[in-house]
Amino acid sequence: IYVNLPGVGNCQEEDIALDFTERTLCLTIKNYVSAEAKEKADVEKMVVDTAPEEEKGEDETKGEDRCLAFGQLFGDIENATFRKKPDKVIITLKKKEQKAWSKVIA
Repeated sequence: IYVNLPGVGNCQEEDIALDFTERTLCLTIKNYVSAEAKEKADVEKMVVDTAPEEEKGEDETKGEDRCLAFGQLFGDIENATFRKKPDKVIITLKKKEQKAWSKVIA
């Protein structure tokens, strides 16, 4: 399963979790900052502002949590893994039975 998320490669490994059972799957990405938001924040840092600086709380490019969940897969799985790439996460499922699935969810 290919999950396209521009800039996900910048996330820390510990911020990505894949939980699964025989029939369910949940990919959670914490502190995700899209490539577009990161680029905008980088440009704003380059702009010189002569007005008095107001106190700022947390980093303005604070990430958000993203979740992709499948409540009932088409068939049983015995394992699930993920690989993080620069702009996507690839989820690999190992089916219990080697039969064709017509779709991912039941």
